[in-house]
Amino acid sequence: MMRIAIAGSGGLARIFAYHISQTAHQFIILSRTPQPVLTAFDYQVVVVDYDDQEDLRYNLQGIDLVISTVSGNAQINLIDAAANTRVRRFVPSEFEGPPSRQNPSDALDRGKAVSRDRLRYWLQRTNMKSTVFSCGVFYERFTRGGLASMGIGESTGVYYQGSYLMDIEQGTAEIVERNTSGHLIYVSMISVNDVGRFLAAAIELGIRDWPNEFRMAGDRRTVSEILSWAEAVRGAQFSTDVIRARDLNQHLDYAVYHQDYAREARVRELIATEQRRYDFTNPNLNSLVDIQPQSFWNWLTETWS
Repeated sequence: MMRIAIAGSGGLARIFAYHISQTAHQFIILSRTPQPVLTAFDYQVVVVDYDDQEDLRYNLQGIDLVISTVSGNAQINLIDAAANTRVRRFVPSEFEGPPSRQNPSDALDRGKAVSRDRLRYWLQRTNMKSTVFSCGVFYERFTRGGLASMGIGESTGVYYQGSYLMDIEQGTAEIVERNTSGHLIYVSMISVNDVGRFLAAAIELGIRDWPNEFRMAGDRRTVSEILSWAEAVRGAQFSTDVIRARDLNQHLDYAVYHQDYAREARVRELIATEQRRYDFTNPNLNSLVDIQPQSFWNWLTETWS
């Protein structure tokens, strides 16, 4: 039996807590503030100060695995504390496309590269290991209210309904279908709930032999398929703006010039999609655990029919 610390108390942390609670492993939730809703589920919530190393180290004593859903300085301080309390493995707050597809100088990085650098520093100096869970795009980006409806992704600026590819409720879309080479663009996707299921199943395998990166996927579809399936489920053709890949930077410059921050965030996501930031073809975790993830079509019909 392991002792696990989940850092954060937002929507993603709550989903992880639920699925880990179905195992025999003990866990605590590290939160900046009391969480009466979570304690009502008999989850152990520990209020911590992420700026206080002594406090973090005290509460990580005896912890085997840290799963982070916090970012920025909070995560960096958490990494330092974990390395100094003999935590065996650290899972950073990534949960999107593979790190190898990310650009540290991109505005979408939001400090993750700095956290990865800090992790590498400690991995070379301690026995702590690290594993990233790559999962692509959450289906729930396309639900009513977007990720915001689940308390996920507030720091990204693209967590609201319609902030990525399409607004299914309003029947509108803004997409880039082909890359600069003329090839169709693919996106790897999964439901948030299945991410929690995969994470819990991976924990049951034991953390000693985890690789540096676990990849999981529920589906992999072209941007064109994503749009056409949504139209089919809604029974209507969307009002769609198809942007050519070569014109994306022009759209970005226009948004930046006019200080249209919401538009800028949306275009940056389109650029990331065109550059395959959310695409991969070898979900190595899928083959290791007995999890049948929900397909995108089934999720769409269940959510929008």
